[in-house]
Amino acid sequence: MKFAANSSVLIFLAKLDVLHLLEGFELFIPDAVKNELLAKESVEKDRLEKFLKQKTIKIIKIKKLRQFSAILGKGEMAVLNIAVEKKISDVLLDDRRARSLAKLHGLTPRGTIWVILNAFKNGVIDKKETKSLIYNLPSKGFRIDEVLFMEILKKID
Repeated sequence: MKFAANSSVLIFLAKLDVLHLLEGFELFIPDAVKNELLAKESVEKDRLEKFLKQKTIKIIKIKKLRQFSAILGKGEMAVLNIAVEKKISDVLLDDRRARSLAKLHGLTPRGTIWVILNAFKNGVIDKKETKSLIYNLPSKGFRIDEVLFMEILKKID
């Protein structure tokens, strides 16, 4: 599968130390997102640097950034630009506003939780690890509605 990817999904997967869940995906990452990923010194920075060197990761420089909305960050706009330009229907985004805008442009937004549940569905990780990863997301700074959180955990069972 091809995805245009924003930083949040990659950062949370790096914090959980499960970037390998994206193996087999071809990722198109704007250079602005790469810069954002590597800007701060952190435990996950080394993981992200190594991850970005894979053959299936393509760093894309955008020559002219189309403004989709004033409410989006530079990285999110760059992801939408890549998706539209390269006709990539799937985007990795966690931000609710960016996901809504992606849908308006006919794109399919996926997020951190989708990556984890997809890995579970495909037998890459088992139920115990899936639950552990979902439970650990809020402690890594991932914001999620409590009702949605409980619904997701029920899906795993």
